[in-house]
Amino acid sequence: METPAPTDLLAAAFAVGVLFLARFALALRRIRSELGDRWPREPQAWRGVTRPQAFGEAMEPNRRHAVRQLGVGLFCLALAAILGLWLAGAALFGWPVPFASA
Repeated sequence: METPAPTDLLAAAFAVGVLFLARFALALRRIRSELGDRWPREPQAWRGVTRPQAFGEAMEPNRRHAVRQLGVGLFCLALAAILGLWLAGAALFGWPVPFASA
């Protein structure tokens, strides 16, 4: 079995990160539609998703789902950024690229 190219890994990590952030936005949209008029102002809502009981007891499962989507999305984007910087350093400064096929 061949190891994927580092650029393919970079593209995959970036795509997965963006998709999980889209899922996070959809989870917040679901919470907003269920809360209706009780939805807080916009900056508070984005920060509130990380605080337990921010939207009430009934919304807690949806809030935890949104936090998981946010965490995985940010992790994948951070991984893509690190790999992208490593590949840029390899192109500019000749750093070795691990698991790159010779």
